[in-house]
Amino acid sequence: MHFKKSELTIIYNGKKELHKKTLAIAQGISKQINRQNINEVSLSSTLFRLAIEKLGVNAKDIMDKSNDSYQESIKGMDPDIDSAYNMIMNNPELLRCPIALYRDKAVLCNTPTDLLKVA
Repeated sequence: MHFKKSELTIIYNGKKELHKKTLAIAQGISKQINRQNINEVSLSSTLFRLAIEKLGVNAKDIMDKSNDSYQESIKGMDPDIDSAYNMIMNNPELLRCPIALYRDKAVLCNTPTDLLKVA
């Protein structure tokens, strides 16, 4: 697991515009950014679990419910953290928005400026 409280950790999908804008704002918050682009790196399940627990949400809450894969395979289910991890790693488009972790805070970045909540 690659997580340090002193770093701004961003879990994101580098193919989505919202995620790219959030990363741009992150560069103004911290010089030490742990970029976890789920299209390029194999995100550790431990870091994923930590993020979900710090957010205090269900794993399903970080998924894009408008995504076709969600509608076809997940709708009506309540996946646990491990199942959600596998689903998102196999289909990165399911990650609804970036997740930021900094110090002892975590936030779902529904808008790029939501990132400021962890600063």
